[in-house]
Amino acid sequence: MLAVGSDGDINPMIAIAQKLQAEGQNVEFLASGYFEQRVHAAGLEFFPLGDRSMYERALNEKDVWHPYFAFKAMWKILYESIPLTYDVLKQRYQAGDLMVGTSLTFAARMLQEQSGAKLATVHLSPSIAISAYSPPVAPFGSLPSALPLIAKQAYVNMLDKFLLDDTCRNDLNNFRKKIGLPPIKSVFTKWIHSPDLVIMAWPEWFAPPQPDWPANSYCTEFPVFDHSGDAELSTDTRRFLQNGAPPIIFTAGSAMAQGKEHFECALKCVKNQILRAIFVCKFKDIVPSNLPANIHHSLYEPFDTLFPLASAIQHHGGIGTSVQALRAGKPQLIVPLAHDQFDNAVRLKQLHVADAVQKRDSALWRRKLVHLIGDSDTQSACLEFQSRIVSNQRPLESITKRILRLDEL
Repeated sequence: MLAVGSDGDINPMIAIAQKLQAEGQNVEFLASGYFEQRVHAAGLEFFPLGDRSMYERALNEKDVWHPYFAFKAMWKILYESIPLTYDVLKQRYQAGDLMVGTSLTFAARMLQEQSGAKLATVHLSPSIAISAYSPPVAPFGSLPSALPLIAKQAYVNMLDKFLLDDTCRNDLNNFRKKIGLPPIKSVFTKWIHSPDLVIMAWPEWFAPPQPDWPANSYCTEFPVFDHSGDAELSTDTRRFLQNGAPPIIFTAGSAMAQGKEHFECALKCVKNQILRAIFVCKFKDIVPSNLPANIHHSLYEPFDTLFPLASAIQHHGGIGTSVQALRAGKPQLIVPLAHDQFDNAVRLKQLHVADAVQKRDSALWRRKLVHLIGDSDTQSACLEFQSRIVSNQRPLESITKRILRLDEL
């Protein structure tokens, strides 16, 4: 198992790994050393891809969260990690092993090409499955739905050539040349998908299959990581919850170390209001000090435990947080920053469980949140999709079955 990314990428892969291990598989989990304790706590064997400090340096790269510069900043960090990831993976891999990797595990794709290893690519959010029929939502918004397919295809071609490939192709091909592999193009639109198996790790009602997805791709369910009592709410948070009405949860994402303005806006949104709030942020220095009595700050809480006790969730639109809010049946106010977050926000709006804004305006946030909490149609939609998720008692079954069938190929 290889997981590259933040909590929203690591946690679902832990859930899949635990399920595979429960079915008798020997599982090795490869991720940043930052996540070593979490993976060990999940009962999995862990091998680090770099130490904790490498991940922490990436958190402090400001442009990673810029709506237009994010991809180039992310690629710079990712490319620096590829040689290390490749070396660790090559040391661990033995003939006959199955590999399972998230979207950005380029080292696994290259080892697959070299050795003929079987690989399942796991995409955790729909925007990575780039389709001309349903192009990913950009910071400037969605393409008009009535636009002819030929125009949408031209847009995707431009995105592929002038943003994605223009950023990463030469770097990647330089490394491929060093390890004896030929050059490639269309890295993100075609190459990242394993020719063996592509898991689109979401239900069809969230993002239906498209005609130009890889032929070997399958929609499943959300692979939600469930703490199952292993991580309880902190004592201070439990006390706050017990002393008043359900609060609004504000979070800017587990990797957002530059969210000072986000929490300043959140403070203005609920300060001197009857609303109660919990700010969840591991970066203490970006949360305002001397919070009023109606606001509580926690460095960390398990969202699967906390969210069901909330009135609403305000967040950045990361897929992990979005799914946990869906599962809790709570309305969401999304302020997307970069990457897949704009696309996720639009999909959640279309389900009528969320609203989205693209500016930090405390009065606007407050109006939106009050409406979401009090709107019966929103609440009904939240309960409907919560039921769809929680009624599935075996959400990981379809994923692990597909992965284990690779042994038969």
